[in-house]
Amino acid sequence: MLAGVACGPSEPAGKPNVLLISIDTLRADALGAYGESRATSPTFDAFARDAIVFERALSPAGVTAPAHMSILTGLSPTVHRISNANRFLDEVGGVDTTRIARFRLDERVPTLASVLRAAGWSTGAFVGGGNLNGETGFGQGFDTFDFSADNGMNGNREQLFDPTRALAWIESRRDAPFFAFLHTYVPHAPYLPPPPWDRAFDSDYTGAIPIDRAAFFAEPAQSYSERYKRYWGPVDRDSSRDLEHLRAAYAGDVRHADDALKTMLDALARLGLEDDTIVIVLSDHGEEFLEHGHFEHPGDLYVEHVHVPLALRVPGKRAARVAAQVGTQDLLPTVLELVGVPAPAVLQGRSLVELFSGGGADRPVISETVYAWAPPGPNGELEPVDVLFTLRTDSWTYLWTNRGAKEREELFDRRADPRETRDLHAEPAHADVLAKLRDALARHREASRRISAAYNGPASVELDRATVDELRALGYVK
Repeated sequence: MLAGVACGPSEPAGKPNVLLISIDTLRADALGAYGESRATSPTFDAFARDAIVFERALSPAGVTAPAHMSILTGLSPTVHRISNANRFLDEVGGVDTTRIARFRLDERVPTLASVLRAAGWSTGAFVGGGNLNGETGFGQGFDTFDFSADNGMNGNREQLFDPTRALAWIESRRDAPFFAFLHTYVPHAPYLPPPPWDRAFDSDYTGAIPIDRAAFFAEPAQSYSERYKRYWGPVDRDSSRDLEHLRAAYAGDVRHADDALKTMLDALARLGLEDDTIVIVLSDHGEEFLEHGHFEHPGDLYVEHVHVPLALRVPGKRAARVAAQVGTQDLLPTVLELVGVPAPAVLQGRSLVELFSGGGADRPVISETVYAWAPPGPNGELEPVDVLFTLRTDSWTYLWTNRGAKEREELFDRRADPRETRDLHAEPAHADVLAKLRDALARHREASRRISAAYNGPASVELDRATVDELRALGYVK
């Protein structure tokens, strides 16, 4: 770790506030603090100079719901079982599409909100809805959980980001400790930033991909699925110009998200809460631009999907850049250690506080995607049967999947191949490495199975047809 010279505000005398800001779909390398050369993130970059920045933070999942639930519980996706949508295999090789459902978090699972509320914090969440909703347990532990369409947080549809309601909640609790979780879907696709960011990074594009946000949303009312197709339909995957424009439009949306971050941080300063508030800025997952043959985040777990920003501004703690590899599921125990509250007994995340002041080795990080589950057994137990895992050590990435009943392995040496494009798993020279990583993943899966068995299994919530259609349009349901 390379220590910085700046210090955060002085350490608060009592219980500090905690403000967790999640900017959806934000890959780390889209930010100046992580190497982006374009002016996409002046607010985040300034924040990072006063914060503890984890340069190699990895998400435990490649899509919204499981990644966020791991952040809030410190558990892996196969343990908490929350995903954007779950499918149940009807038989080997078949899928019963009438059983597309979401799980509900078991009420006995401690969350960051429930632990802080029990310790005396007021808790409130204002989120962009969609895959973050109260039905599946994201509201567990929050006094206020607002995922309504008009709360101003989504920012990815007709209404631009407007955190007025969330900031009013914070202001009303400024005299007592609070935990606030704020989430926006900017810069999730479709990439339609408002002016001037719509053409800021690609001023001369004349192709067919929509650019004008107002015109796009002014079309007669359509389903989300139809709008989604209207954005992606004109994209020519073989056109380098279209790819260049999509990257530029995404960069514009990142700048739009950075403006939203400024609104939130400025409000905190205006309310006089900077010296009393731990502020965390992160993302749930990244975004792909054909690095591995896809756009967006289809559930894959390559580096572009899981390398995310993670920065904490902690009163009384010196700013630093931490080079050690960590996971965002480490956030819950980190926050609890910082505020002096005991962590739950069963966690898979580990506190990051020991890394704040120097040293620290890379931590192995496992990311997971569950595509389907076996039908519940006689005791209600659930088994993930169509899965994808990646295990990242200090220098290796191991991938294992049985998706579609076909097992596949991949192995990448990130020292020579940081973008994970050259698969080495079949090379005899790496057989010992492969065997060790297989064993490590097997131990993780067994540990997760045992932790999961401590809960009876969350109930599933059947999805209505409109929700299934929306998830299908987003690529989460086939």
